[in-house]
Amino acid sequence: MSKAHLGYLLLCDGHAKVGGKDCVLGIFNRIFAKRFPTTHDQCYLAFELWTDPGEHELRVHIKNTDDEDIVPALGPLEMHIAESGQGSGAIQLKGLPLAKSIYTFVVEVDGVQLGGRDLFVEPMPGA
Repeated sequence: MSKAHLGYLLLCDGHAKVGGKDCVLGIFNRIFAKRFPTTHDQCYLAFELWTDPGEHELRVHIKNTDDEDIVPALGPLEMHIAESGQGSGAIQLKGLPLAKSIYTFVVEVDGVQLGGRDLFVEPMPGA
């Protein structure tokens, strides 16, 4: 297979595997906060990965605008990639500490950064 890459990387409210399919609910890239600092109670980082079949290690870094990890890196998570070269899933995130307005979720596979997804945290309108 050619270079490993992400098919998608989504923040969402819910994720389930149903009949071998990934089902996602409530895709978003921004949330609203009444005050800062705050926390986001729960969400999922859903992903599709294309790479060589077999076992791989996945890590996720959640970085603020100062390029600092806001929580320890998630992983390594063992990922099995099917003969087709495709794998997918989601990581549940609970109690994310949010003190700034922009965060990036960075995915690495086997030590190589494959991509990221931004999250924007904005003041609640009218607050």
